[in-house]
Formats: sequence, C-alpha cells, structure tokens
Amino acid sequence: MKKVGLYIRVSTDEQAKHGFSLGEQRSDLERYAAAKGYIVYDVYADEGSTARKSLGRRKELQRLLEDVKAGNIDIICFKCLDRWFRNIADYYKVQEVLDSCGVDWECTQEEYNTTTTNGRLMLNLKLTIAQNESDQTSDRIKYINQGKIRRHEEITGKFPYGYTPENKKLKIIEAERPIVQFIFEQILSGSSTHSIAGKILEEFGIAMAAKRIWRILRNPTYKGERYGIPNFCPAIIPPEQFDKVQDILSFNRQPTKTGIPYYFTGKVICPSCGNILVINCGKSKRTGKYTRPVYVCGNRYTTGKPAASGEGCQFGGGVSETVIEKYLLNNMQSLLLDYAAELKASAQKGKSGSYMATAKQLEDKLARLKDIYLDGIIDKDAYKADYEKIKKQLAEVAGKSVKRRQAPKAMLMILNDDNFSVTYEKLDRQHRRELWQSLIKRITISRRPEDRGKPYTQFNIEFM
Repeated sequence: MKKVGLYIRVSTDEQAKHGFSLGEQRSDLERYAAAKGYIVYDVYADEGSTARKSLGRRKELQRLLEDVKAGNIDIICFKCLDRWFRNIADYYKVQEVLDSCGVDWECTQEEYNTTTTNGRLMLNLKLTIAQNESDQTSDRIKYINQGKIRRHEEITGKFPYGYTPENKKLKIIEAERPIVQFIFEQILSGSSTHSIAGKILEEFGIAMAAKRIWRILRNPTYKGERYGIPNFCPAIIPPEQFDKVQDILSFNRQPTKTGIPYYFTGKVICPSCGNILVINCGKSKRTGKYTRPVYVCGNRYTTGKPAASGEGCQFGGGVSETVIEKYLLNNMQSLLLDYAAELKASAQKGKSGSYMATAKQLEDKLARLKDIYLDGIIDKDAYKADYEKIKKQLAEVAGKSVKRRQAPKAMLMILNDDNFSVTYEKLDRQHRRELWQSLIKRITISRRPEDRGKPYTQFNIEFM
C-alpha cells in the first residue's frame, strides 16, 4: 500500500472568501486517501501562506520535501493545483525533487496527466493562469495600500507597543507612553536591554523580554516615521532623541570578557590620532581578577610604538580610569555650571524657528513627490532619486540648525545634590557607568606630561 502525504495550504484571504479552511481540506483529502486505499503518513498544513510565497517560507512544504527525500512518502495529495503552486518556476524546482525520488502527486478535485505532451501543456496553462491571477490580485492590493499610505492610514493589523488604531490611523495609548519613554531614556543612561527589562518589571510591574525592547528601540514609528514617511503618525519619542539612541545601538556593545562595566566606553579620544581609546585591563596574579582599567589607543597595536610609528599615532601611553574619575569628581560642579550657562545661551539663539519652517516645507515636498509617483507621472527610479535628495536636505537643515538642547537629568541631579560625593560612593560600578554614559559625550585628554610616569591632570569634557 502507498504511503501518502496530505498537503494543505490556505491564506487568510482565501479562507475568508472561498471557505478553503484547513479543516475542510483535511477532511476532503482523508476521504480521498481512504477511497484509494492509501496509508496517511502525515498531514502538512501551511496556514496563512500564499502559493507565491518563497519556498523557504512555506515551512510545512519544506518538512514534506524532507520526508520525500527520506523515502517516507510514495505519493502526495492536495485539493487542487493552486493549493500546491501558483508559480511555474517554483513548481518545477519541487517537481525535480519529486522526480528524483520517484514520488507522484494527485489532486482530489482536478485531474492531470503529466505523462503526455498535451497533459503537460494543460498543466503549464493552468499554472500560468493561476500565476497571472495571483499577480493581478497582488497589484490590486498594492494599489489600495498605496492610497491608504498616502492618507496616512494603516495597512496592517499589527501595531507597535504603545499604539492602537482609531479611524484607520495610529493613536498613542497614553498608559503605555511612559514605558516607551522610559526604555529610550534608559538606553541614553547607558543601560542594556536586559537590565531595562528588569527595571520595567520593578518600575511598572510589566514583564517585557529584552528582544522586544530591542525591537522597540529600533522601530522608527516611535519618532513618527512609518513606511519611510516622516510625520506619518504621532511621535512618542522626539526624532533627535531617537536618532541618538540609534547611534548608541550601532556600537553593538557586547559584554566584556572581564565582566567589569567600564565607565567611559566610547568616550575617551586619543590626543594624537583622534581615535576612540580602547580598554586594557590588568589581571592580578594574587587573586586572578581583572583590575585597573586603562584606556589606550588601538592604533598603537597597528603602527607600533611612537618612536617607530612614523606618521601613525604618537600616543603610546595609557590613561587610568581612576584618574579620569577623580578629575571629574573634583571638578564636576564647576564644569556643570559652565555647561548650564552654555545651554542657556544656546536656548536664546534657537528661538527663531527657521529650522521648523524649512523642515515643514521639505516634508510637504516629500508628500507631493509621493503623490506624483502614485499617480504614475514619474517612475520608481526618479522617485527614489528625488526622495533621497530631499531626505539629505532635511538632514543638512537639521545639522546646521541651532537646536535647543535640554540638560541631561544626571546633570540636574548632581547640581541639586549637596553631598554628591557621598551619593556617588554608594553607587555600584554598573550605576556609575550609567551615570557617566548619560552625562558625557566626549573626553579629550591633555598631552602627555614631559616627565614620564606622572599621571594626566587635565581633560576637556564635552557633555551630552
């Protein structure tokens, strides 16, 4: 007796329109197999998959082919040809596997004879018609979706955390807004996604996986951009804050092999070549633990020692993390007062609003460009070229504009703390790192003292 594999496929739309439910197909196939005297080896059901979906994404079809190759199946049964394929190229790829394994297929609702020339012609015609019908349906859906996007309406049923649909458009869920803002603020404070998950549970009583937090941080919807269109929906996070978070995430920080949270990772700049200094950690022979993080220039390892490096990096020394930390603690109040005065002056300069007006004009231009493209006046290549050009102009305007900067929360906390040194002593290494990472943008060290062996005493600090 032949062993049969029953293949079922239904897409969501087809199930709704034609009643091709999985249960109905399975019953039909099981009755057919029983009438033929076949033994059902297994049932393979691709739910919510179109016949045009790539082979690798039809998981049950892949499982079926593995069983075919293993010799577990003699024949495959499905309801009709369009349940099997609507793509001629993919059909013949799979058919090649079946032929090599000596496996046939049968339809319960249609009859095909692939052993004759006319039979193969009819098969190709049927597949061609099915593929054309699928293409036309796809074009209609794309046209409808383009109209929805032009009106800033949603085209999917999946929405990012913090949003809900209302009148076909996204609306912010106010109860979830603080959680999204908290996630972005924590990244700016130097926290990792795993530590943020724990803090969310502690602060809001909500369990959220680190992977989901990562997806939230990467989703441009939160700055109001969706489907590549700025101001598509209400923003939870200001665009400049979202972009700053992307810069932080792009470093792709990995846990250190020493297990020590370094305070100034990515912040200390080489005084010779301008490279970001890397960390070199000593290991105690007595305890076997890593101690004394020192910031050194990575170019030293590629260009050699300063005397032999020629035109390369001339900085051959290292700066202890403890030295930088002591400098900051001894000078923090005066440095932050100067920075506060700078922020106040910057705010006075940024009241003209010219940036917002220019940005609005460019965004309107983007919207008009989209309409022209959808109306078929310009082709896709011309649309892409103009779109990138306008986006670049937006970035340049944003860069040249004098924006009002807000004081980091850590700065206000330090200035309002009369006993900051005592507060700082109570922090563990991870929280000290988060403090400095949220406050400092760049540390430039002074030139090496002429007397070798003496510590560095001066640093230029640039705040966030």
